[in-house]
Amino acid sequence: MEGSSSSLRGPRIDESGSKTPPKQTSVTANVNVLDTDQVIDHHIITPEGLEKNAFSPLTAFGLAFSVINSWVVLVVGLGSGLISGGPSALVWGFLYAWRNSISWITGMLNVIGLWLGAATAGYLSMILLMAAITVNKPDLALSVGQQYGIFAAILIFGPGVTLCLGVRGNRWLDQGLMVISVLCALAIVIALPATAPTRASASFVFGGLNNTTGWNSIVIAWLLGLLQSAFAYLGFDLIYHISEEMPNPRKDGPKATMWTIIISALSGMAVLLAMLFCITDITSVVSTPYILPFAQICMDTTGSRGATTIFLLIPSILFINSVRGITLTASRVLMALGRDNVLPYPKVWSITIRGEPVYGLAISVVVPLVCGLVQLGSTSTFNSLTGAATIVFEISYAIPAILMLCGGRKKLNSVAPYRTSNLGRWGVPCNLLAVFFVLQSCVIYCFPASMPVDAANMSYVVVFVGGFAIVLAVLWFTLARQRYEAPSEQSVLSIIDKGNPLNEPISQVSMEF
Repeated sequence: MEGSSSSLRGPRIDESGSKTPPKQTSVTANVNVLDTDQVIDHHIITPEGLEKNAFSPLTAFGLAFSVINSWVVLVVGLGSGLISGGPSALVWGFLYAWRNSISWITGMLNVIGLWLGAATAGYLSMILLMAAITVNKPDLALSVGQQYGIFAAILIFGPGVTLCLGVRGNRWLDQGLMVISVLCALAIVIALPATAPTRASASFVFGGLNNTTGWNSIVIAWLLGLLQSAFAYLGFDLIYHISEEMPNPRKDGPKATMWTIIISALSGMAVLLAMLFCITDITSVVSTPYILPFAQICMDTTGSRGATTIFLLIPSILFINSVRGITLTASRVLMALGRDNVLPYPKVWSITIRGEPVYGLAISVVVPLVCGLVQLGSTSTFNSLTGAATIVFEISYAIPAILMLCGGRKKLNSVAPYRTSNLGRWGVPCNLLAVFFVLQSCVIYCFPASMPVDAANMSYVVVFVGGFAIVLAVLWFTLARQRYEAPSEQSVLSIIDKGNPLNEPISQVSMEF
């Protein structure tokens, strides 16, 4: 599996080749903890609280698709793309869109990206709810404190539902919301163009340019417009973080990931085109009194407050589910890092309640709540979280691609030629494109969204990324460097090799390759 990171999981194997399960201490009937003397071994049994058969390919796809919701991100981010580059930036942007230390930093960046992603998803859900309220009560104005209260309730509600439902209930919820997401996307694609009194031309949608950002360069404005499309594609690694709970992750993981990418791309592009073809006046859409341009488009086309409210509430619910899925995923990455002995109190990260690593789940709610406090000072400051989340995620994705380009692919082909996920001759071009996209993203997404710059509209992406970089540096030099050991080549091969008799699952593939 190319492009994944962090650590391996499985039973301990002694020199004779037999499996010897390590010690495991039961706290209660429903709470389990992994003993600390196992943490330095990279063949560690999955905690009893995690069910190996919790996710099938369909349920894994359902979780990933209902969490990523590419089309929902594009619905909320339509306004930014329209003023930064215009319709063409959105359309084409959507399409465009060493050892120990490297392995560790990739895993930690992924966790930080998940935290920032949870905060962003919670914020976008709150914005959609506010838009729905404004459509029905235009004179109602919520204070910043009330907005943060809604934001906090959203962040707490999703993980709370996760713990209440249990494993089977959560999988049913994932599949149900996946179906709702697809049906809502289809409804938007059919209803908006069908009810629109006039439609935009193809030249406007695919070639239209617009720059009201204050930047003198349309190129910079167009590149800034790529941000929303890039953010819509984040999170496809989610499936690999739950692979310990899949019966056959080596085959089912890549399959579920590929289907998630395909369905998300198709639904996202379909909804995006449906919205853009309904725009005949960018100025009136962008300056909408209903907070979101999408709300104005729905009102202009359907002429119904009820239909517009539904089209806003369903994406809001889907974003609430995104928060739930992101925190669920982050808790499992923290569990893996805890078992690698690089987090304080490493054994607590493997304590599970109702199938969930409860301490990882809790901190994955607390950190986004803290990040969300910045909206009390400035909405533009909080909007920088989208850029920060995108950069952090993309760096964690680009590191494996860089390693593959720097000799990793040749080594991987020689030691694991029969792996189930292999890009073949397309590997190098795909890796080069990915690295280039990430490099330009790291530069462009640090630019302010508009000019001239002041305290209200400046980009705080560097502040967020730099702050987390300092935290990571301190954690590495004070704790992780002495305690963390990346998975060895032998441990990787014992799991991903085609002839592996144990057929054990992996959470993510070693960065050593």
